[in-house]
Amino acid sequence: MAFGADDELMSDRPMTKPVMLRNWQQVVEKVDFAFQPIVSPHTGHVFGYEALLRCWDAAGFPSIQSLFDTAWDTGNLHSVDMMLRAKAIEKFARMPAANRLKLFYNFDNRVVKTEDYQPGQTAALLAEAGLERDTIFLEISERHDISNAGYLKDILVRYRSQGFKIAIDDYGSGFAQLRALYECEPDIIKIDRFFIDGIDRDRRKELFVTQITAFAHMIAAQVVAEGVETREEFLCCRRLGCDLVQGFFIARPSVDLPERTDIVPVAADIAADTRRQTDRDDDVVRSYLLDTPAIPSDINPVDILTYFQQNPDISLVPVVNQHGEPMGVVRDAEFKAFIYTPFGRELLQNPANRANIKRFLRRCPVADIRTSLSELLETFVATDALDGVILTENGHYLGVLDQSALLRAVNERNTLNARDENPLTRLPGNSAIYRYAARALADPRRRRFAVYFDFDNFKPFNDRYGFRQGDRAILLFKDILGKVLSQNDWFVGHIGGDDFFAYVQSIDFEDAVEAVQRAQAMFDEQIKSFYDPETRDRGYLIGKGRDNNMARFDLMSVSAALIRIPSERTDITLDHVSVEAAKLKAIAKNSTNRFASGLYDAPCAPAPMTGK
Repeated sequence: MAFGADDELMSDRPMTKPVMLRNWQQVVEKVDFAFQPIVSPHTGHVFGYEALLRCWDAAGFPSIQSLFDTAWDTGNLHSVDMMLRAKAIEKFARMPAANRLKLFYNFDNRVVKTEDYQPGQTAALLAEAGLERDTIFLEISERHDISNAGYLKDILVRYRSQGFKIAIDDYGSGFAQLRALYECEPDIIKIDRFFIDGIDRDRRKELFVTQITAFAHMIAAQVVAEGVETREEFLCCRRLGCDLVQGFFIARPSVDLPERTDIVPVAADIAADTRRQTDRDDDVVRSYLLDTPAIPSDINPVDILTYFQQNPDISLVPVVNQHGEPMGVVRDAEFKAFIYTPFGRELLQNPANRANIKRFLRRCPVADIRTSLSELLETFVATDALDGVILTENGHYLGVLDQSALLRAVNERNTLNARDENPLTRLPGNSAIYRYAARALADPRRRRFAVYFDFDNFKPFNDRYGFRQGDRAILLFKDILGKVLSQNDWFVGHIGGDDFFAYVQSIDFEDAVEAVQRAQAMFDEQIKSFYDPETRDRGYLIGKGRDNNMARFDLMSVSAALIRIPSERTDITLDHVSVEAAKLKAIAKNSTNRFASGLYDAPCAPAPMTGK
């Protein structure tokens, strides 16, 4: 590989001869940085961008790693890294609203071992670009052994004391141990894409991500799922509690600066499509959220004492930076314990300490307001002596949820759910279905589908095998719907008896049909085991019909009527849809595949009420 005039660089063997700095300047001029967004799966809002090195081949290198290895071998790693940092920061600063975003920069651990290492240069680069120190996240890759690097811990403490953020990259891919995470105290843990690839189809990967996410939240770190490439992976990572996501499904890295940096449309659209299913948790959490006033990070420590004196019921106070982002908490007990030590008050009033709140700052778990109550409860259970969880909205401080408020919120949510659930299947019942449909149908979407399911030959089965077995058949179909429809955030409700309702507004028509027919086929196959061997072999059941005469009935199946809702219509109600569904169900029951679909295109005259 050649990137300068020095023939030493043509060799693949380790290099020791220092490379002239001007040659490395030529390298840095040739390379570029692409930026890939890191977004909230709950809202689609952009949290920050990772800077990814590009055009290394134009500079004469076969890979990014070879560039850094060569810089290390030739004794130039620190100077090269600083030139690259300067280039990444300068380009990042030209993004729209860059001062509210975070820059993720990959940090080669070996930099801190170079002889010319000098701290403080990154802060100067950020200041020159008009950015705050907490703008940058230094990503430490687990691919280099960090588990026993005492020197690294010291450097990280120094970086943190300067106001920089720390992220552990590629977690699960290399050497890291829990001790390393404990000692590094990362602000973010990025889970390696190996564990994200196909996570929606791999129970072991799902379990791994669940455990790492729980651990991260326990140490007050956030989790980024790397390498999200499909909608199903996106939804699974969100369901498992990942705070942020990154990958080709969201956006590919681009050397061109984005025109907008507030949201990524594909993630925002999914969030809007699926948000209604978590609206109840959101509303309940907001009602119990403690609106504890936050204090700025540049507050005079003397004023903290005044704060606690004026708010005697508050045991901890959140601290936010200049952008309103939470940094941690100050505990009343610890702060007053310092005050009452010998010379504590004098030390606090010392001008050298007045601007230093860090000695009192403690980390605290942070979660988005749209995080489910179940996930919040898991965080509390997994953490000992937890003061509370700071809740944010679009990254900005919103309030605090303490243990008492959480338990009351969970109890209210459970009470509300029980009131609206079908007692057999625990699926949303009629009231919940009507409430959901009213909101969904009033919101125009490009793709909207409602599906009604109705069992065929359920009564003869129930008469022959009893109500208990009939209930088991209903529960079987409920489980099948859960498996088939869960990946695309369908809303599924149980109208009553053997009637089910489903709604989706995030997939194409062909995909909706495929999912419905797959559920039908799975039921057809699995329900056979509910019959006695003789009936199963015969392929039909002999029993009494509605006229009380003996008749032959096919084995139980499920008919489905799928209604396509016009994207622009907002005047359609569930009653209108149910009338159309009744017509389609009659067609479905007389068809060979027991399926029918149609577009609702009737004018919305008042539809007959079908009862709730």
